[in-house]
Amino acid sequence: MKSFTTNSPTMYDDYVELDSVRLQVDRIDRKRNECDDNVMAIFHEEQPFTWQFVKSYVKEALIEATGTVDFLDVGCGSGVFGLLMAKHFNARVTAIDKSKRAVDFAKKNAILNGLELQVQHGVYSQSSVPERSAKVIGLYPPYHIYPSSVEEKIPQHARGGSDGQGEFKNQLTIADYHLAENGILFFNQMCLGDEFGPRFLRYIPQLITGDPSIVYTNVLPSISTLEFLESVYQGKYSSFVDEVSSQNPLIYYNVGIVKRDGNGTSVCVEHNIDLKGRTWKDRIKLHREIARHEFK
Repeated sequence: MKSFTTNSPTMYDDYVELDSVRLQVDRIDRKRNECDDNVMAIFHEEQPFTWQFVKSYVKEALIEATGTVDFLDVGCGSGVFGLLMAKHFNARVTAIDKSKRAVDFAKKNAILNGLELQVQHGVYSQSSVPERSAKVIGLYPPYHIYPSSVEEKIPQHARGGSDGQGEFKNQLTIADYHLAENGILFFNQMCLGDEFGPRFLRYIPQLITGDPSIVYTNVLPSISTLEFLESVYQGKYSSFVDEVSSQNPLIYYNVGIVKRDGNGTSVCVEHNIDLKGRTWKDRIKLHREIARHEFK
């Protein structure tokens, strides 16, 4: 019988339980290739934190928003958020992933929990669901920062463009077509920025129409980009590290809510969610593990 980790899961756990949902995932160090890519592991400051932060916003949106799809789970991976939505809100879920392994895991995890997901194998696009149909959209795009020369060595769940923002922008552009009136999209994102905040504050209002409001929290305090990248790459890619750091001196790690409500405001709120001791050291360790795929 499998043992499911319930308290502060790590990137080396295969089986985890989150808010009464059991999941099989891949260890971060599992050997992979383009045809057999990894299904993202669970980290306390990532999926569990995100779920705790967004639950109240989700509950409100499911009541207020128009639309026929309760939850659009983009890049569903193991199915974690879709299953949480189905479990706790009886949500009608459409889950999408381009990875066949992820789709298989999401389906197996749905059976494991006795829940129903409508799972699509394919790339997220305008044709994924009807226009303005989604009450809640979940976006958790890859944000690992890496030189473009090593892109094909990066696991797909971490491959979001050299600056870690390309896939997020792409998904936001498509999500704008799907997001219902008074609907929300929530996101988990590590983002380059400066003393004025993460860069997404500048581009989200350009990509989501209707003067959306943004509410976000810093999961961890911002950190020096130079310190972060030097710790991840440990002497490799020094020119790349210096260039990125000079243009974007800070890195932020955020969970946020975007609501199509016409308010056009951006607010950073503090959180009181227990991080269970997790710090930037743990994030650096994670990205160092991802970087090891580049060196193989």
